[in-house]
Amino acid sequence: MATAGSEHAPAASSRLQFVATWLMALALAMSPAYIVHLRKGFTLLEAVLLVAILVGLIAFWRDLPWRNSYTIPGAVLLLAALINVVMSPDRLAAADTWKAYFLEPAAAGLVIAAIARRRDRARILLLGLGVAGMIVSGANLVGDTNQWLIHGIRDHRLIVTPPVVIYDTANAIPLYLEPLDAFALAIFFLSEDRLERWLAGIFVVVSGLAILESLSRAGIPTFLVLVVLIAFFTRYRWLVTAGVAVICGLLFAGSGTIRHRVMVEFNLSSKDNTVDTRRRVWASALNMLRHHPIFGGGLDGFKQSLQPYITDGYNENLIYPHNLFLNFWSETGILGLAAFVWMMVQMLRTAIRGLRLEQSWPRIVAVGVIGVLVAFLIHGMVDVPYFKNDQALAYWALLGVQVGSLVGVRSISG
Repeated sequence: MATAGSEHAPAASSRLQFVATWLMALALAMSPAYIVHLRKGFTLLEAVLLVAILVGLIAFWRDLPWRNSYTIPGAVLLLAALINVVMSPDRLAAADTWKAYFLEPAAAGLVIAAIARRRDRARILLLGLGVAGMIVSGANLVGDTNQWLIHGIRDHRLIVTPPVVIYDTANAIPLYLEPLDAFALAIFFLSEDRLERWLAGIFVVVSGLAILESLSRAGIPTFLVLVVLIAFFTRYRWLVTAGVAVICGLLFAGSGTIRHRVMVEFNLSSKDNTVDTRRRVWASALNMLRHHPIFGGGLDGFKQSLQPYITDGYNENLIYPHNLFLNFWSETGILGLAAFVWMMVQMLRTAIRGLRLEQSWPRIVAVGVIGVLVAFLIHGMVDVPYFKNDQALAYWALLGVQVGSLVGVRSISG
């Protein structure tokens, strides 16, 4: 015979899980708030995220998928980054970086994996990420449009590097939005739910415009590749490909700003050329890594560790090598690089598993994860797609949604 206490326990647990789900969604929506610094080295994002993680751990303790496709490589990556805190020239700054870029996002990803066992809860979490993406897109669209009007109409002057509202560089806009767009495109093309498709479609349009206005030479083609890639999982593949080809023709026609941004890369004497800058930083980074192959430059130590090994006239002030693999090698050592490559292999393997399932949601998530992987491999070859608070959180959050979608299928089938 059930007692009153036993009847109230499931209801209380359900309410706590409801609160934990929305708290995590709020934390994800507040991803851009990492720029607001509080006392004692914490940001506004961390203040909310830590509460969300704690409540989530309590509410979903029995559902936490400790053993999943990313458990071992993720643990190795966290360990490698922690070791490189000790090897860093600035251990205090490195400890803060490890906390904000590795420990907290990974913990959030684990909680998110438990929450996302149900599609309705996963949708709430993705809505939180969508709000963050709309904040980033909207703020920069307004700022960019204002500057375009001022300089383009009043001053008749070409904008080579657009202004940035939230971030320090325009490239940070597509770097954050591309993984979110991968999931939004997958939902837009593949979801059977009309509301999901509408919300995803609006997000893709707004974020796509923000990426376009960022004038990112890697961000724009990466976004267009994502559109074509994810469309290939549908019957609209050739129609979408033709549409993207037309858009590319329009973007590069005439003597517009985007055409100028691309053509300047073929002019090595131009101050706006970045190819030569990348070549110099990569050569210097590889020189440093040849001398320190095990631990690299130490976490948060690239700029300082690079100084004795600068080659080929490099005179920039970059804090990362601006290449996905060199970034992880320098920041987390050879062990961290191996762990991250392992993570990428697991992303593909688990995505293939999801594609083979009959259920719609795991297949949608699988396509989104493939898009995230492709975005990292394309844009990451010339930039830094992980080492920032919001980027790291989005990465682990999306992996958590993927793990949750697969665990949810097993629990239903079981």
